[in-house]
Amino acid sequence: MPDRTLETRWFHLCTVDDLANPNAFVTTRVGAVPLVAQNIKGRVAAFRNVCTHRFAVIHGEPSGCGPLRCPYHGWSFDADGVPVGLPFNPTDFQLEAEGRRRLALHPASLAYCGRLAFIRAATEGASLEEELGTEIFARLAALSDAFPQHGDAVEPAGDWERIEDANLRVALAPGRMAVLHSAAPPGADDRFSRSFTTHPATADAELPA
Repeated sequence: MPDRTLETRWFHLCTVDDLANPNAFVTTRVGAVPLVAQNIKGRVAAFRNVCTHRFAVIHGEPSGCGPLRCPYHGWSFDADGVPVGLPFNPTDFQLEAEGRRRLALHPASLAYCGRLAFIRAATEGASLEEELGTEIFARLAALSDAFPQHGDAVEPAGDWERIEDANLRVALAPGRMAVLHSAAPPGADDRFSRSFTTHPATADAELPA
């Protein structure tokens, strides 16, 4: 059984830009629980990344673009997690609306701090702001809004300011860039870790206090 403490913790997943396009998805794993956040027709939702039919993992890659469709029998799911595309349903499954709703994907939680997206396995618990603390939450939100331009990761210098919370590590070069590193959550391998650099929206942008 998954660690209940891990299930109720928030973990940084990606930025809002990573989920902006239709069918964009980002996955992770917390303990034994695979999770996915996906843009489905403009609505971003989070679920356990496991099909409710034969319990296959739906998206096997850390990120990508493609429908929320199980590779096993081709079941596809809507933004409520309900299976809406069932090949051979009239002959093999014969599921009506209520039967489909009973087989909806298990929801997960998604929350935002500025342009940063966080995920957790549990659907109830402390808010993201409560877990991070009001001061860190406000600081990260301001930084993510001031540095929206995505770029390749660079190596932070030793004198850069650093902020660490949850699985997120931020290194700041005042007025120039912020390097973000999301460590893989406990139980996940390194392919679920992500690093990138964000740059100011304009050349005269100032580092938020």
